Amino acid sequence: MNKCYIASGWFSPEWLEELENIKSTLELLGLDYFSPKDENLCDADSDVGFQDQVFDGNIKGLAECDWMICNTRNKDMGSIFEAGYFHSLNKPIVYFCSGLPPGAQFNLMLAASGEAVCTSVEDLSSYLEVCIPQKQVLTRRYEGKIE
Repeated sequence: MNKCYIASGWFSPEWLEELENIKSTLELLGLDYFSPKDENLCDADSDVGFQDQVFDGNIKGLAECDWMICNTRNKDMGSIFEAGYFHSLNKPIVYFCSGLPPGAQFNLMLAASGEAVCTSVEDLSSYLEVCIPQKQVLTRRYEGKIE
């Protein structure tokens, strides 16, 4: 388990808090990560050249990372694009869906493309604590209801 790509929106206080909690969890476990929010920010009025630079920087980040945590809160389109792209690279994805209540549905395409679905920071931390000694992202297929 080398470098993790964090696919997550940060466009509301809730999203930002979750992103920071994911980053803190990785830091506490001694895991390296790439967070587009910290690397490649693009303002809404940025010119096309800068937009392309940010896009290319994120694609490079995806290529250089070994695994991904994808926060699915509100199904941020950029995060979902990054997960699909990452899956096409045959790299493991861990989905983070905070607050998913027992019995709730999770998207079929995401569940099938991911190694695990973690529903809280505590769940993510305990899952990663099992993965670290194995030096790989372990499969823990989502077994809940599918949408």
